[in-house]
Amino acid sequence: MRIKNVAIIGSGIAGMRAAQLLKAEGYAVTVFEKSRGTGGRLASAPLGDTSVDLGCAMVEATAPEFERWLIASGAQPWRPRCSTLAFEKRADRSGWVGVPRSSSLTRHLADGVELRTATTVSVVWPDREGVLLRDNAGEALGHFDAAVVAAPAPQATKLLDAIHRFRQQAEQVAVVPVWTLLVSLASRPARLSEIDWLEGGHPVIGKLVRDSSKPQRQGENWVIQATEAWSQANVNQEPSLVATDLRRAFDRVVGETPALLEQRVHRWLYARAEPGQNRDVALWDEQSGIGACGDWLCGGDVEGAWCSANELVARILASRSKVA
Repeated sequence: MRIKNVAIIGSGIAGMRAAQLLKAEGYAVTVFEKSRGTGGRLASAPLGDTSVDLGCAMVEATAPEFERWLIASGAQPWRPRCSTLAFEKRADRSGWVGVPRSSSLTRHLADGVELRTATTVSVVWPDREGVLLRDNAGEALGHFDAAVVAAPAPQATKLLDAIHRFRQQAEQVAVVPVWTLLVSLASRPARLSEIDWLEGGHPVIGKLVRDSSKPQRQGENWVIQATEAWSQANVNQEPSLVATDLRRAFDRVVGETPALLEQRVHRWLYARAEPGQNRDVALWDEQSGIGACGDWLCGGDVEGAWCSANELVARILASRSKVA
């Protein structure tokens, strides 16, 4: 099959990395994103007059090629000072963060790519004219030579309906929800004056990260992430009540009630993916022109999503070479 234009559903790291590679090979690429901006688990959210990383607090690289890509993408190193939530010292962590926000790592990948935000794709189906996409109102979004599903597994399940074996793999993936509260404080709590990252040893709070400690950040902004168990037990709770519970837990940890300037609560329904057995790093069906990539296929982190996109594009290019 000859491929000239590709649709990508999802603008997280997997979708945008695939877009970058395909654009470099001369393909016309259109990315569809149901939210208002790129990022996925690297998304950032406005908080007052600034922006705070809403998802992954820091990107860790194990493969040298991934680290080189992060550096080339403008990421900067960060080494937060760490402890448990019981204030027991832990070894400092090290990793990379996008500047001035995490979403910058996906945003710069959109250069030369048609990005259609606030658009929910509900159907991906091959026919005589290629691969047809429809939105959630049933309206046609166009035909493409190929389509890449780079959405979380529960969303990918429906989008991969045309390829039964792909849908089955997506259905085997377990996902874990996590509630997150962003807070902007008037001043830094005294007990946190020398700590940037607290994790472990608390029944409600799973992780507490000072976003303002990252390079090129301002203010006194903290990310309060609930434990997976607490999030699962409260997955359908009212957001305002979740925010109240997480604030109270935070106040008890720091031993004071800091003056609050702004707050924002978010429920990550698909915060972490647990791939099923017999998984593949990427999925590609040459006959239909439909593929999939994402962290749910190979490990559940940013590097895994990046590797999945690389592998999928390699398979698409191999299809082109067969035709040539």
